[in-house]
Parts: sequence; structure tokens; C-alpha cells
Amino acid sequence: MIAIKIKQQKNFMGKLLTADLFDDYLVEEAVIETYNTFTIDGRIHKEFYKDSSLEPTQIPEGDFSNWGRIRPICLELIKGKQTPLGFKFVLHSSESLKEKLFSGLDTDISPDQINFGIIIKLTQGQILLTTGTSANIFTLDKSAEKAWDEYIPSFLESKGIETEIM
Repeated sequence: MIAIKIKQQKNFMGKLLTADLFDDYLVEEAVIETYNTFTIDGRIHKEFYKDSSLEPTQIPEGDFSNWGRIRPICLELIKGKQTPLGFKFVLHSSESLKEKLFSGLDTDISPDQINFGIIIKLTQGQILLTTGTSANIFTLDKSAEKAWDEYIPSFLESKGIETEIM
């Protein structure tokens, strides 16, 4: 787990809220504090689609909505002249990103046993991004966590986002 400070907040917020930077990531939770506190639970309610006229391919498969679907709602809540009092976005990597990261690892752990996550938080005027992993097995192998902690700073840098490891 590492903490990363975002140096150019306006640049990062523009990319977070108006570009597809994290669109494939899955949203566990989004909390935005402005004139009210708005909380979004990213879990998909499958029963909502039971009587739907949607094609089966249009019905979400996983347990969580992706950031691309939730992002416009968050943008609407945040946009304006006033900076939010705070926010917290808890995101998980997509399955395809997990597969990509695991392809370069020499480990007995499989991608379905690990979750990669990030928490993006605005607090006290700073935006911090914290990486994290969770496993559904007991393991002392930290290679997946290390790969994730190396991936995120390089990903942000490749997107023109200046950061500082805390």
C-alpha cells in the first residue's frame, strides 16, 4: 500500500471527471461532500433489470458499476465554482487490468484471489490516492501488491499527472 499526493489538482480533477482515465474501474463507493453529503453505493441491483426490455448483453454482468457510468453523476455534483468540502472514491481495477498485471508475475496466486483497489480522497485541500490489495486467501506472497503499487504511479505519470509518493 502506498499513498500518492496529486500535485496538480485541477489537471487531475479534469481527467478524473471528464475523461475516460478510470472508466473501466469498478466503483465500490463514492462520497461527495458539498452542500449535502451524497453517497453512491456502486453495487448493481440485478433485480432492477428483471422486467427490462434490454437485451441480455446490455445488462451489467458484475457486482459493481464502472466509473464510466457513475462519473457523469459525480461530475454533476462537483462542478461549479466552489470546491467540494471533500470526496472519497473507492475503486477496484477491472478484470482485464488484473489479468495484465498478473501476466508478468511469477506467483502461485491467481487473479481471482486478489482485488486491486484505489481510494481517491480530497481532504484538507489535498487529493491523495491510496493503493490497496485484498486477498480471499492467506498468503505471504506480496508480488501482486508490489506490482499494483508500481503500476499506479507509472500509470498516472503516463497520463500527465504529477504525483509525489508520500
